[in-house]
Amino acid sequence: MQDLEFRQFIERVKLRSPIEVTIGERVSSLRQRGALYWACCPFHQEKTPSFAVDPRRATWRCYGACGEGGDVLSFVERFDGLSFLDALRLLARQCGEELPERSLRGQAKGAEVALELRFELLRWATDLYRKAWRGPEGAAARGYLQRRGLDEATLEAFGIGWASEGGHTLVDAAQREQKPLELLVEAGLARRNDAGRAYDFFRGRVLIPIRDRLGRVVGFGGRLLASDGAAQGPKYVNTPETPLFHKGSLIFGLDLAASAIRSAHQLLVVEGYTDVMAAHQAGWKNAVAVLGTSTTDEHAALIRRTGARSVVLVFDGDEAGRKASQRALAGLLKLPIELRVAVLPEGRDPGDLLVEPAGRAAFRTAVEGASEWFDWCLAGLADLRGSELANAVEERFQLLAQLARPLERSSRLAELARFLALPEVDVRAQWDAFERARRPAARPAAPAAATPRVGAERSPPPTGVAREERREVRAYALLLGALLLDNSLVPVYSHLAAGCPEGDLELLFRTLLELYERDESGAPIDASALMTALSDHPARQRAVGLQNLAQEAESAAVLARDQARWIERARVEREVARELESLKGGLGAQGDEELLALTRLHRELRAGRVPTHTVKPASVPSP
Repeated sequence: MQDLEFRQFIERVKLRSPIEVTIGERVSSLRQRGALYWACCPFHQEKTPSFAVDPRRATWRCYGACGEGGDVLSFVERFDGLSFLDALRLLARQCGEELPERSLRGQAKGAEVALELRFELLRWATDLYRKAWRGPEGAAARGYLQRRGLDEATLEAFGIGWASEGGHTLVDAAQREQKPLELLVEAGLARRNDAGRAYDFFRGRVLIPIRDRLGRVVGFGGRLLASDGAAQGPKYVNTPETPLFHKGSLIFGLDLAASAIRSAHQLLVVEGYTDVMAAHQAGWKNAVAVLGTSTTDEHAALIRRTGARSVVLVFDGDEAGRKASQRALAGLLKLPIELRVAVLPEGRDPGDLLVEPAGRAAFRTAVEGASEWFDWCLAGLADLRGSELANAVEERFQLLAQLARPLERSSRLAELARFLALPEVDVRAQWDAFERARRPAARPAAPAAATPRVGAERSPPPTGVAREERREVRAYALLLGALLLDNSLVPVYSHLAAGCPEGDLELLFRTLLELYERDESGAPIDASALMTALSDHPARQRAVGLQNLAQEAESAAVLARDQARWIERARVEREVARELESLKGGLGAQGDEELLALTRLHRELRAGRVPTHTVKPASVPSP
């Protein structure tokens, strides 16, 4: 069981993250019916809701195909694809609970320890860049962004920094503070020249920290500021690909925008870093940007997890902006959300518009009047003819190919034909040709699996011993579930924990006993409390299932009594069986009589006709 301080931190996070709210932000169909909230399970396909959230017990459970269950942390783990510690970090940030980083690092295991070292190094580098930004050498950079209309509060919120032009500031600081240079190189913050000497990767640039959805810095975007006015490389440079920095799986500003997205159920996608910052400053705190304009399946998964029901793409109004919008659409069309495209005045981008009063009004008009994505696609075809039209239609086909549902794709093709005033059969013929061209060559069929011969070997049915073992595991599972429902039964049946035949169940049982012995608050020790105590141990996932299994009984007390009696009878039966084995060698007349008596007793026990208290009265607790 985790230490008290860490358990209390987990419990605070769970209390400040109501399970029905947290899950409802991710599962938009969640609706209250009576005391529970119901939806179709987000972890498998189904038509009838079988996924239930119980706010009273702070647990969720699928009563359908997957049968999973847990607390708010286990849901975020599975839905968001996070580890236990990362799910805890995410919820802590969202509810405003201060992160005890030292305690979290203490909980890290194996590969997580190495990750924590890398995140710590990036935090250190971010602080160093921030100090340079605030100091005299950052004056030119501050002036540049102020001229762009960004105020101090916005720059502070996004953690803007400055990389000096010298080329060795970061490396020298790392050597002074004994930071590992190889990790700096791996993080994309330093490189080595041909002689093997390390130097700073970012030089003479405004640095914009790029964070993951948990708010951890994983890289930087650097905007060049040349002191002599001459360009010294590309205007914008990102951290190169590293173990932590993958452009295709990061969305800039998502950590800061998450709360606003959950409230509005809408997400704005703009093109650049300063566009995001200007949007947040102007009140559009649900704005984010992808690092490059093409969206990926990873971007789509991140957006799905925000709970957004609508995504509006806001790019420049020129041809480059149109192509950027198309590339951004491609990765999002598989999502079951509303997709729209806002067209800005030509030659203007969000970063310019949003720092002017009149520009903010124009931006709002564009967003509120955004076109449904396919209407926007069609509008771009209005003035095209001949081969130019055919090529443009094939561009749209690239988007239609991303749609997951054939019926929607067919409907869009019919809509396209009507808009172009062309025979639908011609549009579908071009679609078929497009499909043939993009379809990979058919592979030779794999040989069919041989049909098993009649009488071929099969797995043998479970033996009587295996059946008894399974029944004993189930008895302990039901008993433990009953104890979670009614904690007053814990001291009555605590002595049975030592005989639990399965490791995870025994851990759950012993954790329950430890909580019962230590807790003086009087709060119920239910599945949620058990999961909190076990932190990230895999056994925690079984707690809700045990509690729900026991709920099917009419009385927790009767259920516990019946399972305890079965467990005691099985124990005595095993003891009698062992005695029989030891007596089978023969011990004379008296031994034969004892063997006969034990054989009869064993037979009666197996038939369930002899209560265990007739054998060992002291071993059975009072019901």
